[in-house]
Amino acid sequence: MASSLATRLQDRLATDRFGRALRWADEVDSTNERAAAWAADGAPDGAVVCAEHQTDGRGRHGRAWTDTRGQNLLFSVVLRPQMPPDRLGLLSIAAGVAVAETVDAFVSPHRAALKWPNDVLLEGRKACGMLLESSLATPPHSSVVVLGVGLNVNQTAFPDALADTATSLCLVSGRRVPRAPLLARLLAALERRSDAVQQGRAAAVRSAYEERLASLHEPTTLHVPNTNRSRSGTVQGITPTGALRLDTPEGPTTVHAGEATRHR
Repeated sequence: MASSLATRLQDRLATDRFGRALRWADEVDSTNERAAAWAADGAPDGAVVCAEHQTDGRGRHGRAWTDTRGQNLLFSVVLRPQMPPDRLGLLSIAAGVAVAETVDAFVSPHRAALKWPNDVLLEGRKACGMLLESSLATPPHSSVVVLGVGLNVNQTAFPDALADTATSLCLVSGRRVPRAPLLARLLAALERRSDAVQQGRAAAVRSAYEERLASLHEPTTLHVPNTNRSRSGTVQGITPTGALRLDTPEGPTTVHAGEATRHR
């Protein structure tokens, strides 16, 4: 099954780099771990590790990522961006936009929204999570990072803890979604949007991101990871480096990491 799906992907690729170097497995511990190891061995920019199932998938803030074998897209992309380290957060912003734009074409008339920094929502529920991790770095402006993507495609049941907050393209659209054309289209969008933030076109990506930001102009609380601290205010957008702009009672501030909760 995996080799057949990989073949169908290669027949549809319309990228210059993303997915041209590809490793596909039926099962891995974590695609991010495998991609990081491949990067250390010299994997090129845009190399992709994809799996049908992860036994130790990770989300943001140390959370576990669960999946149903063979139903979703679980992959990691090796990125070798030419940009200052303080702007690497823009890759998360670009990835969020790329996934949302791609998902739209498969769930129409529904439309994807974004939860900062890069969760993709459908009908208010999470359909995709991403994890950007530094793998290697060579100062000052050359880094190697790994972008992990977990997109719920045809999964229709979730663990009890996620039943009220997770969804999939199939559940929203009411039909199964073919994964090979979805992944081919997604890799093209990821390449296009990540190139844009590296080539002086980040403003357009930020604008596209803010237009989909579910919490824009709404009261929101940001919980600081691994602490009991939080910051509340009204979301005003994102900064040129991808941080969240928040208008608080104490004045404007920026938040670089956190878990956002909208006030309802």
